[in-house]
Amino acid sequence: MSGYPHLFAPGTIGGLAIRNRIVQPPMGTGLVENGRLTRRDVAFQEERARAGVGLIVTGAAVVHPTSLFPVRIIVEAWDEDGIDSLRARCEAVQRHGARIFGQLVHLGRESPGGLTNSVPMAPSPVASPRDPSPPHEMSVAEVRMIVDAFARSAANFQAAGYDGVEISAGHGYLVAQFLSPSSNRRTDAYRGDTLDGRTRLLREIVEEMRSRCGDGYPLGIRLSAEEETPDGLTLDDTREIVYAIQDAAPVDYISLTAGMRGAYVKDATYAEGFTLEWAAAVKQDVDVPVMAAGRIRFPDLAERAVASGQVDFVAIGRGVIADPEWVSKAREGRAAEIRPCIGIVQDCRAAHGQLGCAVNARAGRELEWEPPGRAAASKRVVVAGAGPAGLEAARVAAESGHEVVLYEQADVTGGQLRIAAAGPTREELLDFVFYAERELARLGVDVRLQTPATRDAVLADAPDLVVVATGAKPMPPEFPFDAAAQVVTVWELLGGAVKEAPGRAVVLDDGSGFWHGVSAAEYLAERGAAVELLTPARGIALAIPHESVAGVLARLGSNGVCYRTLTTVTSVRGSTVSLADAVTGEPSELEADLLVVRTRLLPDGALLRELAGEVPALVAVGDCSAARRLTHAVLDANSAMRRFDEGRLDNAGMVVF
Repeated sequence: MSGYPHLFAPGTIGGLAIRNRIVQPPMGTGLVENGRLTRRDVAFQEERARAGVGLIVTGAAVVHPTSLFPVRIIVEAWDEDGIDSLRARCEAVQRHGARIFGQLVHLGRESPGGLTNSVPMAPSPVASPRDPSPPHEMSVAEVRMIVDAFARSAANFQAAGYDGVEISAGHGYLVAQFLSPSSNRRTDAYRGDTLDGRTRLLREIVEEMRSRCGDGYPLGIRLSAEEETPDGLTLDDTREIVYAIQDAAPVDYISLTAGMRGAYVKDATYAEGFTLEWAAAVKQDVDVPVMAAGRIRFPDLAERAVASGQVDFVAIGRGVIADPEWVSKAREGRAAEIRPCIGIVQDCRAAHGQLGCAVNARAGRELEWEPPGRAAASKRVVVAGAGPAGLEAARVAAESGHEVVLYEQADVTGGQLRIAAAGPTREELLDFVFYAERELARLGVDVRLQTPATRDAVLADAPDLVVVATGAKPMPPEFPFDAAAQVVTVWELLGGAVKEAPGRAVVLDDGSGFWHGVSAAEYLAERGAAVELLTPARGIALAIPHESVAGVLARLGSNGVCYRTLTTVTSVRGSTVSLADAVTGEPSELEADLLVVRTRLLPDGALLRELAGEVPALVAVGDCSAARRLTHAVLDANSAMRRFDEGRLDNAGMVVF
């Protein structure tokens, strides 16, 4: 059984027994329609509860119409007509022995992207650095209206069956705006120049919630230990706030996070467990449980955090998105089987609002996709290519009970993921490859490295299904260049083709604004080259997740990388790079010793064509069907194997879907 005795020891919050010390912190799923929960959200939460999470704190629910999203993908907690849908979520979680708390929030001036039909409100008319317009300064009557809204929403959650509630007082949202002197310039009883004034709103919310829900109803607050912005709250400020609240209107637990709106979900550039020292400092000041979130990816770190007394509970957020069985695998001594979060904040923070995961295709699809099980009959599956799509297809097929052979012409698995991981700060991508390799070994997959998947070799295996995952190949640059010019693709550069760093380098992105151009520029700059990054787009890094952009720009800036937008390359002669304005066509030139180009990828469909009509079932997954991202490689592989096990995949002509 578990080698994590402290992590799986029972705990209590406000007198409520919690079966272990693992908390799923509040995460918006986007699986909400018109402010009401959907069955898809319930299925997502239930799967994590079934696997053994001790406490689930559901994603923030807004407490008042003045904090309403027009797209309405957040629960509207004030709405009494939504209590029944909330009750269904509570019952789904509680039937598996987990506890469930609900987080309540008012966004104040921090409506993402200005997405609000209401007047943005705040303690003072101080504009957020994330939105340009100053908000409306709340009157005392409006402050009292919001206090009442928090309490009324808490009462609704209590009526729905929630075991407790949590006040969102972090991430720069409304309560945090009152707590921070940089956003609170008031001079009345809520004044920003005294601790008593800045904490008054939070104290009143706590008191009103206690009045409505009873003193015995568990109530906690979540704070950003460090807001990580100029003039933002620091750890010392947070400790003062916590001490003041616990003295005047005590709560039953403190939950700690970090950062502000749009920057609180941390990518792989942050150390694992980076909040734990902050939590340990706060824990010295209180006699109630303290929990913390912050890239706690694996059980070993979680166990040490509880055992050492840094925290009472650990919050595992994206870890349980990537692997809903995180808790059960840890408890059963199967930690090596945990599918790791790789910290790319790509799909869990997608702009469309609905939760997903690059390495877990079922995340957000739990209702439509039942947990994987054994196929009705074991069949022979041959997978051609051990990039991410092929690795995942082989893993899923073997997990279903099929006999699997995996061909890979290289001497290692991983495909283009290994090249991407060579970019600075991107090495955590390899954790997915290492996980897949462990799983293929555990499941007995016949992995044949340095063995091309030829037509004859594949047919000799007598497969019932062939999964073609042969990837895509970079095309040459579309502009002319002479023999004296040093021109390489991004894939060649990160693959090690350039042995010595040039003095001057130019990187040409294709305008997509994803990691390719940025990684190449960082790679060269870290090796001492003077780098200029060009793009035909209006800006750089436009497709990189928002949580990563600030770090990208800071690193590029510190390495002296220059940018030139709305620019493309027309030709290269020796060290002279000819440019053109992407809008006007106006020509210009610059000098460079090396030009690195993000070219297009051409799917490798040769084997697919050779096997058409030759095997019982045939499917293409990943880049060999269309060059896309890791997310699509993993999704293709899972979709294909599900179709096969359901008898909906053959060689009748459709090999992509």
